[in-house]
Amino acid sequence: MHWHREPPYEGGEPASTEGTDGVAESRIDDRQDDQTSPAEEPDEPEVAALYALVAERLKQAHARVHALNVSAEAKTALTRQLLMVTETAKRDLPEAARRLSRFVQDLDEGHLPLG
Repeated sequence: MHWHREPPYEGGEPASTEGTDGVAESRIDDRQDDQTSPAEEPDEPEVAALYALVAERLKQAHARVHALNVSAEAKTALTRQLLMVTETAKRDLPEAARRLSRFVQDLDEGHLPLG
């Protein structure tokens, strides 16, 4: 959770007083913790299952990249590819799943960036 200190507003209510020292603080993200946006809460069970599958496979791919015995530059390049898959998942989940499958296949076949 991201917090930043904010002084009370002149003539208005002070910012949230949540925090450890009682000093006024407010959240950068004004949503309550139990609220989610539509993009975070898929309506269809199939979409939710695909999100879960892609998330688990991304986690496994990151672990595999971390365990590789390659240069730091190669690991950085592979990690960037995984981050692009993650970003794609926010907009186009099926495309992200395809990219992740290709990434894992390349990893299985030993096609690594030089570095």
